[in-house]
Amino acid sequence: MLKKRTGWSRSRTVRLGILLTIISFLVSLAVTQALAAGYVGSPGNIRGVKPVHRTGAPPIVVPQIKLPSINPRQFSGTTATKKKTDYAIGAGDVLAIKVYDHEELTVKVRVSETGTIDFPLIGAVHVGGLGITGAAERIEKALADGYIVEPQVTIFIEQFKSKKVVVLGPVHNPGLVELNGPITLLELLSQVGGLKDNAGQIATIKRQENGAQKKIAIDLDRLIKNGDIQQNIQIQGGDTVSIAEGAVCFVTGEVNQPGEYPCSRNATILKVISLAGSFTEKALESGIKINRTVNGVKRVVQNVDQDTIVQPDDVIIVPERTVSKEEEKLCFVSGEVSRPGAYPCSGNTSILKLLTRAGGFTEKALESGIEINRQVNGSKRVLKAVSKDTLLLPEDVVIVPASFAKKTAKEA
Repeated sequence: MLKKRTGWSRSRTVRLGILLTIISFLVSLAVTQALAAGYVGSPGNIRGVKPVHRTGAPPIVVPQIKLPSINPRQFSGTTATKKKTDYAIGAGDVLAIKVYDHEELTVKVRVSETGTIDFPLIGAVHVGGLGITGAAERIEKALADGYIVEPQVTIFIEQFKSKKVVVLGPVHNPGLVELNGPITLLELLSQVGGLKDNAGQIATIKRQENGAQKKIAIDLDRLIKNGDIQQNIQIQGGDTVSIAEGAVCFVTGEVNQPGEYPCSRNATILKVISLAGSFTEKALESGIKINRTVNGVKRVVQNVDQDTIVQPDDVIIVPERTVSKEEEKLCFVSGEVSRPGAYPCSGNTSILKLLTRAGGFTEKALESGIEINRQVNGSKRVLKAVSKDTLLLPEDVVIVPASFAKKTAKEA
């Protein structure tokens, strides 16, 4: 009995192995036929699986083979990357919206006053206050809810109508400015006509961020004169840009247009007076005074030269002459100076002061050879100038000769 049972078991095992081999072959054949028939990954079956039926074989479920999708917004310029300063969409903006592989959904829409747009299939969508990326994601989510599988939305802003900024201070066209697109501080200043002469060094930008006001100080000298692009920040809708007033000086007395004038660094009295329309016929040019405040104390600086550097808030006073020009005491300078001629000559006028009024030496001047022609008791005398601090007398003639060596070298 044992031998018969053992022999039967071995025979049964062999037959079972053959049967399993046949079944395995049939299963493989069915899978191959299903793939060849194109059931896997067909457009009508993206969300699930496809049962494959063949006569004489059990139903076989073939799982979906899913390839990685490509987001077209990865290649769409500024709409692809969500920046820290992603433009916030607002009422009046015109949006150009595209849905990848769905040309029928390409539209241009204007954002309503309530911040919504009307989009095919899904109707009203609120995009006001969202960045470009956020708005695209909101439309994608709505389309994916029963309309399109994995929609890819791209948004471009064709017209910027919702953003306005205010520009205040010494610019040529201050006031409200509508932004037509992204704009930098330099571009904004150009749009309002540029800075006036009395513009200061600092521009302050006031901006609302997270419910709080933020102030950004910009050094205009570094931006404009030095080309520091880090100062050329992006302007946002709702910003208020305030340009500081620059330093000023005041001119009063015998000038054609008394008043307040820009007092830039290294500005001279002569430059400020030229802004005031220059001297009148009655002006005593040699008697200019400056009222200046130093450490809270007011000082009067008398008889200053026209090349003196002014300081902020200086008051320049040009007095009226007490005698006519014909009666005024004059000294004369000739030779190698920039502006030879007659100049007022009071009792404390030195050679150096007279030469400064005459514009200084030329390149040919022999500074050590200065001579003074002076009338003494009715006779003319020629004096050698020992020092430039030598005081002059009315009617003195200061002569600055040319240096022969300098002249020869230049002509050669």
